[in-house]
Amino acid sequence: MSLFFEHQTSSFKRSYLRNLIKLASADGVLKDEERHLINSFGIRRGLKTWEIDELFQEELAHELFVPESIANRMNMLHDLMELVYVDRQASKGEMAVISDLLKAFHLDVSLLDTLIHLFHEGTPDPLDWRDFVGDVCCPSVAQSQQPHPFLP
Repeated sequence: MSLFFEHQTSSFKRSYLRNLIKLASADGVLKDEERHLINSFGIRRGLKTWEIDELFQEELAHELFVPESIANRMNMLHDLMELVYVDRQASKGEMAVISDLLKAFHLDVSLLDTLIHLFHEGTPDPLDWRDFVGDVCCPSVAQSQQPHPFLP
């Protein structure tokens, strides 16, 4: 039984990284800094270096992976945005992938502007990210409080 869960966890991690690779390749080039960041995400999630290398060698044509839990979706969104801005610029292809991901996550595509604002000068402060996630995940609570500084 534990082998099943280990396989399921490994499959999740690999699918997660496939999304990152797809996004990083959206502009036609997988840059060294993007590859390095994807490697660090994979290692942080417990994948072996050889497993990550295999993912880089795979064909990029795969279906978008959508995590089941909102927490995993928000983690993926954070990592994807960090990856988009690793080179301090976002291509139209990368923004299209993020837009598709927002739709797949059943989130308002207008959040893309907020994400761009949060990440355009680097990875946001953890408190700012937590506030953003709270606003997205619990909009009724956020509406009853003061407006978030990053939301229109």
